[in-house]
Amino acid sequence: MSLAVVALGALAVWAAIVTQDGARGLSSAGVQTSGHLRAVQSLSLIDTQTDALETRVDPKEVVKLRTAQRVLDNSLDRMERGGVREASRIAREAQPIVERMKPAINRFLARPPGYDSDGSSGDEERMEQIVTELQVRLNDLEPDPSRLLTTKLEAVTKTERAVRATAFVLIPLGLIGVAACGWLLSVYRRRSEATMRASLDLTSQEARTDELTGLPNRRALIEELERRSAAGDRFTLVLADLNGFKRYNDTFGHPAGDALLRRLGRRLAEACQGHGTAARLGGDEFCVLLFGEVEGDAAHALVRAALSDEGEGFLITAASGLAVVPDDAREPSAALRLADSRMYAAKISGHPSAEQRMSGALTRMLDERHPGLGSHVEEVAGLAAACAQMLGLPDDDVRSIQRAAELHDLGKVAIPSAILTKQGPLNDDEWTFMRSHSIIGERILAGVPALERVALMVRSSHERWDGDGYPDGLAGVEIPIGARVIAAADAFCAMTEARPYASARTSDSARRELLACAGTQFDPAVVSAFIAALDRGVHAAPGQTSPALALT
Repeated sequence: MSLAVVALGALAVWAAIVTQDGARGLSSAGVQTSGHLRAVQSLSLIDTQTDALETRVDPKEVVKLRTAQRVLDNSLDRMERGGVREASRIAREAQPIVERMKPAINRFLARPPGYDSDGSSGDEERMEQIVTELQVRLNDLEPDPSRLLTTKLEAVTKTERAVRATAFVLIPLGLIGVAACGWLLSVYRRRSEATMRASLDLTSQEARTDELTGLPNRRALIEELERRSAAGDRFTLVLADLNGFKRYNDTFGHPAGDALLRRLGRRLAEACQGHGTAARLGGDEFCVLLFGEVEGDAAHALVRAALSDEGEGFLITAASGLAVVPDDAREPSAALRLADSRMYAAKISGHPSAEQRMSGALTRMLDERHPGLGSHVEEVAGLAAACAQMLGLPDDDVRSIQRAAELHDLGKVAIPSAILTKQGPLNDDEWTFMRSHSIIGERILAGVPALERVALMVRSSHERWDGDGYPDGLAGVEIPIGARVIAAADAFCAMTEARPYASARTSDSARRELLACAGTQFDPAVVSAFIAALDRGVHAAPGQTSPALALT
């Protein structure tokens, strides 16, 4: 009996020790998991509140943002003190990023009222970069919180089994007590596992879901892109940004704007059902992931139709950009950047008034400096656009060529009038000065991102097909097609306009000159298209008097 009592006492002590160790390990795992999940959740809330504050500073939303910021700090502290080495390391590495987030949030909240959230804000981009850095850092946690919890639970399970096995070897009296302890431990384990897994699933779902629309958020989209890219799947990525949403928000209020976003999000999800996934990236920006073979026009049409709405006093449309993986880009990050740049280009082309005003202002500046040049470049632009259409170039290229033709003489603002209006031939120094105007024009335009492509055509607008042009001596197809078109149109207009040093030629005479110079000065295909455009009724105005300009 005494042996049984001693054995039972020893068993009880041993069971208490191993149970305490298991509970301590489970507690540490719980602290780490809780801190990690709260950190992820608060980071997601910061991302969401930043999007909510993008177009309007709402004090309630600011309070939510500040609260999420404090929760993030506390959660990282819990991870650092949780006793798990990897979690403590991740928390320490995340602290400098969090410190950078604090002034970034202050700068973001201090931006001027009426700020237009179109994706061009440096403060907003820095916030998104910091949030992304923290997401990447927290996702680097090894072992994963769910796996760590599973490991600890498995350790507790092994302890339970060991206690049970030992109990069955010892005396029947100890067996009853040990079995009871094992049963209680099993109940505790099951309840703890169910509670923690439910919490983990809920937090994981919330961290990957847009709170406003219920669609997957940016984090969920990136994970899906990486998963499908790693599997070698082919898919089409379409980014879309709403046009007119800021005006709608300002007119009808923030609650109405939220309702509109929810409505458009549901329509987009329904449009993609069965062959793709819809997501909201933040603000008024959405994304669609379409699987398999998809026509680009059909993908654009699907997104724009779903994200369009109109009513009394408002019209909402969408600009979209598309990238195909792996055709256009192999990496998800590269596909996102490409789709975003194409979306921005579509947004700019969909609202050409700003670019037209800029081009018009530059043309008027040139006309003020050298009166008469404005009408000349307008004529060149019309002929160049007609020739580009005759060549079958895309509409975007035609618009760019027309804009470049309007601005191809912009560099002449830096050329003295004495050279431009000189009656006789120019000397070598004057020709050197004159031939610098295309480079000057490029430098002026290169400072405007929307006109970078136009700037390259302006630089090459005086190159020759045979390589004897300037400033770079390009030849043949090395010359941008737009520059080749402008060269032909500019020469035709110069020949048909009256100059102090030469009378105006007839249209037929100018045509013959272009044909004679095809293959040397001009691209033969461009000359043919140009003549065909003239035959269709597009023509210059022979005899129109322009200022005395040196023929370049």
